[in-house]
Amino acid sequence: MRITRLAIAVLATVLGFSGVLVTGPSAGAAAQAGCQYKVVWPTAGVYENPSPNSVVVKTKYVGDIVGASTCEGASYNEYGYVLVATDAAADGRGWIRVGAVVSI
Repeated sequence: MRITRLAIAVLATVLGFSGVLVTGPSAGAAAQAGCQYKVVWPTAGVYENPSPNSVVVKTKYVGDIVGASTCEGASYNEYGYVLVATDAAADGRGWIRVGAVVSI
């Protein structure tokens, strides 16, 4: 019986170190939640509301990474917007033009 217990303990240790034995969600899975975008315009405004008449609360620049924990979109006439998280907006939700970003 001793060999069996020892073999199980060694196997569990080896599997745990190799990443095969998973006990909870991985950090990589948590990082993938929501939507992430890369800014492709030289400058892109982050709006308080999804409207070109809304206040610009922050400016993002080419290469910046933006996103939110949920994937939401909105439109105003011919303009499309995607949701981004920002501390600059009153509710923590900002909107950036769809054409200003690419999904990553």
